[in-house]
Amino acid sequence: MIRPCLIVLLMLSAVNAQKMPGASVYAKVNSTATIELPVSANYRRLVYNNKNVEEEHLFRVCNGKNQKTCGFWENVKTKKKVASGATNYNKNKKALVIKKIRITDFGEYLTGNKKQSKFVMNQTW
Repeated sequence: MIRPCLIVLLMLSAVNAQKMPGASVYAKVNSTATIELPVSANYRRLVYNNKNVEEEHLFRVCNGKNQKTCGFWENVKTKKKVASGATNYNKNKKALVIKKIRITDFGEYLTGNKKQSKFVMNQTW
């Protein structure tokens, strides 16, 4: 009985260890945050608004065909633009770059299919 429990615990710790290295990005308010994520047509983030309510936002990367709907964060529920630091995807660095990051930009950033994620946290030191 103890042996199967130990095996399960070891497997869970191995899965968590794979997610941990580089899982967080620290940035100060009004600085530039570089979030290394794989290439995707769109990105999502889970952040808290000024009223401390969690929101999901969607960012579409511009490709020449979607000029009216790309290059900004959109609230998934209300379909409205959300105020944020200037965001773009740097293909050379393979990273999502947010310039002049705001306090409401801190949270979890994910690829469009939600398979990979990084936490962006406020650097207080």
